[in-house]
Amino acid sequence: MTENPNRENVVSYYDEHVKNKLNDYIVVNPRIEYGWETIKRFTPSKPARILEVGCGMGNICSRMRKYWPDAVITGIDISTMSIQIAQKLFGDSKLNFKESILTPDTFNEQFDLIIFMDVYEHIAVTDRPAVHAALAKILRDKGRIILTVPTPANLKWSLVNKPETMQPVDEHISFDVIGKLAADTGTEVILYELKNVWNVGDYAHIVLEKNSDFEAAFFHPKPVTASQRSRRIFNKAIYKLGSFFRRGFVRKKLG
Repeated sequence: MTENPNRENVVSYYDEHVKNKLNDYIVVNPRIEYGWETIKRFTPSKPARILEVGCGMGNICSRMRKYWPDAVITGIDISTMSIQIAQKLFGDSKLNFKESILTPDTFNEQFDLIIFMDVYEHIAVTDRPAVHAALAKILRDKGRIILTVPTPANLKWSLVNKPETMQPVDEHISFDVIGKLAADTGTEVILYELKNVWNVGDYAHIVLEKNSDFEAAFFHPKPVTASQRSRRIFNKAIYKLGSFFRRGFVRKKLG
């Protein structure tokens, strides 16, 4: 677990690294390209409102603006300089940038899609409850959260071999962490996919979906249909037949 630096130090760090973010926009970065492909694949159809948390200088927001021209898109970031540059480069009537962190008080509207592009691992453990509460509040039913994160193995390797690349907060995002995120936000994990960006399995792409229909079905299950009941009876007979032959095989071999 990373020792939490104060907010001023975090802002200063990201302000100083704006040049790197601009370079990622100008020059192709495989990490971003992989992330963009996942965003396109798993974004709900015709999203009306999109939020990117930790948008940097607006690279992904600008792509989404072109790809979904009817959507209203908001990008937030803790870095003052990043937001200023993003607004100058890409801001318009449907794409707005805001210097902010995500808390339950940040937004009152709901979103169809919320993106954390290599951002969630930089949220301190102590700050997660507020972020999760905000997501539970602002994610619309059938809406999705898309995250791209370095795998724990990637961060362990980087700490030893490239310590200069480590950021003020770099948390390991394990399966348990994702499970907690899903539980707190009332979502299901519908994708956990490893990507080979620079090394084998160095990034994970995760998609969570809020689906009230699933919850309703879980707590109020529908009775099976006649055809489903017939299929169950047929399968049960097949299982028993297989069990009969396996029992005979075991007796023959073992006596």
